[in-house]
Amino acid sequence: MAILKLKIQGMNCAGCASKIETKIAALHTVSSSSVNFATEMGKFELVSNKKSAKDQVKAKLKELGYQYSEDRHAQSKVASPYENLRLFYISMSLTIGLFALSMWPLMGWPNVKTNWLLQLLLAAPIWGYIGLHFQKSVYNFIKTGNSDMNTLIGVGTSAAFLYSAFITVFQQTSIHLGLTQQVYFEAVGFIVSFVYLGKYFEERAKKKTKSALNALFQLNVKRALLVVGGDTQSIAIEEVKQGDTLRVKPGEKVPVDGVIVKGESTIDESMISGESMPKHKLKSHKVFSGTINGEGAIDIQATKVGEGTLLSQIVNYVEEAQSAKPEIQRYADKISAIFTPVILILSVCTFLIWFLLGPEPIWGNALSNFIAVLVIACPCALGLATPTAVVVATGKASLRGLLISGGDVLENATDINAIVFDKTGTITEGRSTVVEYKCTDENIESQELLNDIASIEQYSEHPLSRAVVQYAKASGAVSFTEPQDFKIIQGQGVQANLNTDRYLMGNLRLMKENSISLDRAQLLDPLATPIFVAKNGILVGYLLVTDPIKASSKSVIEQLQKQNIKTWMITGDHKSIAEHVGNQLGIDHVFSGALPLDKANYIQDIQNKGYKVAMVGDGVNDAPALAKADLSIAMGTGSDVAMNASDVTLVHGDLAKALDFLNLSQGTMRIIKQNLFLSLIYNISLIPVAAGALYLFGGPLLPPALASAAMALSSVSVVTNSLRIRKLID
Repeated sequence: MAILKLKIQGMNCAGCASKIETKIAALHTVSSSSVNFATEMGKFELVSNKKSAKDQVKAKLKELGYQYSEDRHAQSKVASPYENLRLFYISMSLTIGLFALSMWPLMGWPNVKTNWLLQLLLAAPIWGYIGLHFQKSVYNFIKTGNSDMNTLIGVGTSAAFLYSAFITVFQQTSIHLGLTQQVYFEAVGFIVSFVYLGKYFEERAKKKTKSALNALFQLNVKRALLVVGGDTQSIAIEEVKQGDTLRVKPGEKVPVDGVIVKGESTIDESMISGESMPKHKLKSHKVFSGTINGEGAIDIQATKVGEGTLLSQIVNYVEEAQSAKPEIQRYADKISAIFTPVILILSVCTFLIWFLLGPEPIWGNALSNFIAVLVIACPCALGLATPTAVVVATGKASLRGLLISGGDVLENATDINAIVFDKTGTITEGRSTVVEYKCTDENIESQELLNDIASIEQYSEHPLSRAVVQYAKASGAVSFTEPQDFKIIQGQGVQANLNTDRYLMGNLRLMKENSISLDRAQLLDPLATPIFVAKNGILVGYLLVTDPIKASSKSVIEQLQKQNIKTWMITGDHKSIAEHVGNQLGIDHVFSGALPLDKANYIQDIQNKGYKVAMVGDGVNDAPALAKADLSIAMGTGSDVAMNASDVTLVHGDLAKALDFLNLSQGTMRIIKQNLFLSLIYNISLIPVAAGALYLFGGPLLPPALASAAMALSSVSVVTNSLRIRKLID
């Protein structure tokens, strides 16, 4: 069995993806078919690895009218969601003109015939150009029998437009046939306009999903320095072979997975481990593609290249996890899948009954009631039910520091009963901070020593050095003195001369190698990183650096547990640090030392226990877990990859906003369900009336004008109900 993965372009909606899946799965050479509309990826399991089997899949895609590419790791060409917004603006501009002519303030101006002709001119481009996609859906329904919300929109708008156009152009004939002299051009405009507004939000979510993979691809290195003899030459990354020796200069990304064979340096591996502290690497230590080299040049021997590197595995995992996620079916689509054919059948039955059994005028009554049924069932409010709620919810959320990618995310968050947190940058601040400074020599003024320390540390780019300088400035340091003979000691610290004094600043190893006694240093916090300060061979002070817990973390954990939501913390940090943080916050479960794929596997294990899992993270290392989780939340203060891979972004990194989002999602979905009910109750209750049921009991017929009024009333109810979402979060 072989697997064929293709990048598919030209899909307009999730229905396109479903159609491709069904048609290709029917091929005898294909055992299974999966197409993800959001990522534009198709995965097809073939019964054999023969070229003919792959060619059949490609030929079927062409036959269905779609383009494909086998370069699935190329950056996606992300279609702008603003095309749908542009169409909405154009359609709504024309619709405002229709409203003015049909309702107020120009109703009947300058006379009825001219007024209708002006409306026809405004409505024609909405129906025939902007809404052409919906008319094609009607054609597809006639040809294949497959229907969705687009089909009902197409039938409704076509019925309203064609009926109105007929009585406008052939007014005398319509009067002779007994047709009601009422046009519904404005209904066409409002329906098409608001449906495109909904599509805009869907396309934004799709763009965000594809951007996650694009951001991961950008971590790849395009070229590498190959060491040949004593020289180096630049080669394309695709030309690197296993066993090649590559040179990585200070500040550059490591091009492939490998082992250091020469030199030493600190490597920023936060994209893998999530730890904010760089790791000191020596000869024989492993390095990974996409990580960032520090201040020393190193030569590495390539051990894994191409698809075998850890970065490529992360990319593949995110891609697979996103493809495995089921498409969120909007409630309106589920309803219209049944609603559309039922309404069409009822409309035809109404026409036939009135045409065969009804009183005179036969054509007039039959056509009028046929149109009335279609108009009363026209999904204007159904099209508004989800988009209006999403507009209000996402707009309110953005003002409160929450960015939500779409309505499907709101739906997906309603049943969350487990939340997994990354540690660094999520529960903690994610940056090195001096939490304690002490001068241990009574003969030295504490502030003067701190100024000397910062004067030297300002010349180092190490995160610990930056934390020291920042602390000194916050503590009142005004100006720094320029040191002499400044030197970085790889993996240990720094040394320099300042005002005739020789300073050494760094870790325990640096002190021991220079025979500095640590007797003056009292028992230090084992969870903090110490920076010892020696002056002229004597310990004179120390600083403790750590990553502090965010002020809001504890209250967030407590509130989640009150809601019976289980909490996990999964981190790449050391066990002792992870357990200390977990115990301080009262987190239910703690896992430490986790690599990116480990985090995703932990998520899978939790899901296998029956939990619906949300993941909160901030780094590249969290991307696979974010993709695997049922709901992904990224800190806006973290990496672009994490934010692009997430469903929700907390703009200012405030963990408390995650609680606001859960409350907002539950309330919004409740209101969306109410909207769907409101959008249908008027229409469904009046369908028998529109079909002429009251006539049997001596009652009146329902003209299309009243049907249109009922449709408008349901729309007003839906919009008014959606506005209540603004009160869900403060």
